[in-house]
Amino acid sequence: MTPTVLDSLIFRFLIRTCSRRDKFWVKPWWEPVYNALIARGRTLRLTFHGREVLVNSGNTYPLIMRSFRSFNAPLLELVHELYKAKERPFRFVDVGSATGDTVLMVESNCPAMVSEYVCVDGDPVFFEYLKHNLSFLPNVRYVHAQLSRSAGYSPSLVRIHAGTASAQGEEAVQTAPLDEVLGSHAVGSVDLLKIDVDGFDGEVLAGAIGILANDRPCVIFEWHPILCKQTGNDWREAFKALISNGYSRFVWFTNFGPFSHFMLHYHEPTIDALAEYCLRDVPKDLHFDVVALHDSSPLDIESLAMLEYSAKRTSPF
Repeated sequence: MTPTVLDSLIFRFLIRTCSRRDKFWVKPWWEPVYNALIARGRTLRLTFHGREVLVNSGNTYPLIMRSFRSFNAPLLELVHELYKAKERPFRFVDVGSATGDTVLMVESNCPAMVSEYVCVDGDPVFFEYLKHNLSFLPNVRYVHAQLSRSAGYSPSLVRIHAGTASAQGEEAVQTAPLDEVLGSHAVGSVDLLKIDVDGFDGEVLAGAIGILANDRPCVIFEWHPILCKQTGNDWREAFKALISNGYSRFVWFTNFGPFSHFMLHYHEPTIDALAEYCLRDVPKDLHFDVVALHDSSPLDIESLAMLEYSAKRTSPF
């Protein structure tokens, strides 16, 4: 995990110029240099939300954050609204923590709103970056585990691109449900559950039935029909797990942050039609971030959709 100075400097320059990469004088060299840097596979020293971090070359987070200022805005809004409702800091479980970018973003934009982060990730390389990048925070617990609906085996994690890993490998690795994993680490009541595991979000929720039924956390997960199909998972599974445990209010945002629509209760034909729409245009990689609220939650879905707090955030990157 020793960073390469030259590669880090080049990558920082590419990120700063990414908004101009379609200009006639930038286009010929920007993408070839970017792809060559990814192929080198070196460790880079970058800055995320005011903190120096180590990440793998080609990590897509800084590029996306520079290109789409509303990226991850729904999560920030949810953190703020939940903090207001509870009037105290709360516990946040981050499944698919990768290199720690989510925690750094929340800490920078929602200071003192989270009492404890529980970061869960199954990729061994990302897990080392994660521990290094968040080592300055005393309120983080690290859990190295690959999750599923029940104890057993799943395909190993592989890189579908440099910034993320998906369970599409040829090897079988041991998995466990989130209920069991958090129980074995004596994690208390969960207030906010974020899941981003590239097509396995429904499987993770199916393995968190105890948490959903007993803790009734606010949930935000990635709904990605393209990756569900690639990994052989059911794009309906996340909603089935949630509906069966008292969740009937869903706020949908596009994968780059803007509000899309509300869904009250579960209508399977609508879910299937939307999934098929996403699958018809795979190159655009259309998917959604979905906020799910338990029927007992005091949070207001209209306030979440407005994204007023996140629009004023001071640390877009």
